[in-house]
Amino acid sequence: MVNSKKTVVITNRYDGIDLPDDSCRLLIIDSKPYFRSLSDIYEETCRANSEVINTQIAQKIEQGLGRSVRGEKDYSAIIITGADLVKFIKSSATSKFFSEQTRKQIEIGLEIASLAKEDLDKKEHPIKVVESLLRQSLDRDEGWKEFYKEKMDEIEFEKVNSSLLELINCENEAEYYHYSGNNEKAISTIQKIIDNYCDTNDERGWYLQTQARYKYAISVLESNKLQLAAFKANYQLLHPKEGLSYNKINYININRIDRIKKFIDGQESYNELILSIDHILGALVFGMSSEKFELALQELGSALGFISQRPDKEYKKGPDNLWCGINDKYVLFECKSEVAIDRGEINKYEAGQMNSHCGWFKETYGEKFVKRILIIPTKKLSYHANFTDNVEIMRLASLKKLKENVKGFFKEFKNFDIKEISEEKINEFIKTHELTIDDITDKYSEVYYHNKK
Repeated sequence: MVNSKKTVVITNRYDGIDLPDDSCRLLIIDSKPYFRSLSDIYEETCRANSEVINTQIAQKIEQGLGRSVRGEKDYSAIIITGADLVKFIKSSATSKFFSEQTRKQIEIGLEIASLAKEDLDKKEHPIKVVESLLRQSLDRDEGWKEFYKEKMDEIEFEKVNSSLLELINCENEAEYYHYSGNNEKAISTIQKIIDNYCDTNDERGWYLQTQARYKYAISVLESNKLQLAAFKANYQLLHPKEGLSYNKINYININRIDRIKKFIDGQESYNELILSIDHILGALVFGMSSEKFELALQELGSALGFISQRPDKEYKKGPDNLWCGINDKYVLFECKSEVAIDRGEINKYEAGQMNSHCGWFKETYGEKFVKRILIIPTKKLSYHANFTDNVEIMRLASLKKLKENVKGFFKEFKNFDIKEISEEKINEFIKTHELTIDDITDKYSEVYYHNKK
C-alpha cells in the first residue's frame, strides 16, 4: 500500500470492494479463491476440473485483479502467489477461462519476469529484481508504459465458448422440469449432457448423480442403481445406499516406470509438469485440511508410479491412503494434517484409528508386506495408547525431505523431451532422489516413543 503505514488484509473478498487511486498501488493475491456455501464447496470437490467450476473461479480471480484499478487513469502492480493460484493462472488447461485482456496481462507479467531472470546478477537477491520491476510500474516509467500499451494492442478477441452456454442451458432446463414434477423429462435432458458434453469420468459421475436425484421420486431402487454408477465413475460423490464393495488393489503386469511416463505424458510441457507437482506438494503441509492433504497424497502416489487409493474416502473403511508398489509391497498412510504443529503426543483415539486400519489391511490383504505410516507432527505416543502393529511416524522433517526429493526428481526432466525420455533414465532419477519402494518404506519415517507415566 502506498501512502499507508499499514497493510490491509481482506479474506476471500474478490468483489464488492473498490480501492481506487492511492488507496492501493500494490495488490497481493495469495492463493486461489474458495467457495463459501456448502453446496458450492461440495460441487467444487466433486468436479474440480469442470469447465463450469473453472469458469466461476476464473471470474472470481478477474474480479480480484480489478479491485485496485477503478478507472482509465488508475494503476497498480499485482503480485500473484500461492501454488494453487499460480497453477490455475499459468496452466494451459485453466488459463483459457480468463478474458483475452487478463491472459495478455498474465503473459506480460511472465515475459518481464523471464527477462528479469536472465539479467539477474547471481550475487543479487531475487527480491531486488522484483522491487525494481515494481518500481518501473509504480513510478510510471515511460518505457514500461509504452511496452505495456504495445502488448495490449496485440490482443485478438475470440468467439464465446458456445458449448459451455449450451450445457448450462441444459442444466437449467432439467431443473425446471424437475421442479415442475416432470422428472422423466429432467432425466432425459441430463442424458443429453452426458452424451454430448462429458469427456471425463468425474463429469459423467456428477450428472449421473443428478439423474439419481431426479429418479428418486419415481423409483428408489433405480435411483440407487444410478447413484452406484455415479460413485464408481467419481469417488467424490455420495455413497449409494447399497451395492458397493471394496476392490483390492494389487501389483499388475505394468511396471512403475510406465505409470510415471503415463503421468508425465498427461502434461503438455515441462512447465506444466512442474506446476502440477508444485500444486500437489503445496497441499502436503501440516495445517492443511484433511481432504486436500489426503487427495494430494493420493495424487503424489500416482505421480510416482504407484497404484494409489483412498479406501476411507471411497469405501468408508480402511486407511486414508494406500499405495501399492512393485512385488505387491504396500504403504499404508494415516494422515493427521489438521493436528497442531506443536501437539505433544499421539492420543489414544488416534492410536485406535491406526490399529483399526491396520486390522482392516490384514483382514483384506492377508500377510502381504505393508509399511504402516502415521503422518503427524509428534512421534510421542500417549501412555494411555498402544499400537497393535509396527507403526512408524512421518513428522515435519521427513515430510519435507520427501517433498524435496520429489521436486528434485521431476526437475531432472527439464533438459529432456518429457514425451521421449527412456525408462533407464527415469529409473536412474528414481534412485538418485531416493524414491524407490525401499526408500519410501525406509527413509521417510521414524520409530515412535512411548511416553511413560
